[in-house]
Amino acid sequence: MRHPFYLPFMFCLLLVGCRANNDSISMFISNTHLAAEVRIDPLPAQFEFIADEFVMTDSRGPFVRPYPKQMDTAETSNKSCWQPNLQRELAALESYPLDTLTMKGVLGDRKQLWALIYTPEGQLMKVREGHYLGLNHGKVQRVGSRSIDVDEILPDGAGCWLKRTTHLALSQQ
Repeated sequence: MRHPFYLPFMFCLLLVGCRANNDSISMFISNTHLAAEVRIDPLPAQFEFIADEFVMTDSRGPFVRPYPKQMDTAETSNKSCWQPNLQRELAALESYPLDTLTMKGVLGDRKQLWALIYTPEGQLMKVREGHYLGLNHGKVQRVGSRSIDVDEILPDGAGCWLKRTTHLALSQQ
């Protein structure tokens, strides 16, 4: 089968005829770029922060919780709300704020767990359920393998007392 001689010629004409005319598009783009305006609102004035100088007015550090005010037992005995036993003998760990005590480990078996508590003076003491620790009459409710649940008793300022549960977690250091 022989190709006619005019097929390559037609193919070349077809290729030349397919050339696009982009003159009007490029002209439109250049005119649009020239006519474009930038509309940016000015930024608001920057706020200038002026820090006040810190003046220490108390011996307590600014990032430490204040010690609870101990109420007189005569004031609280007349109240009709729940009152803690303030006559009991305080445990050794009740002289430390709860945030200064760290839990370092656990001893015992499934029946009885003892938590190892490290004091700021470097003493290692053990506590179990029913023992007291912290300044807010904290009573250990549960000793777990990773934390201790402590029920603290806080004065509400009107002579009554409120309970809150705090967790003392196992320290990783």
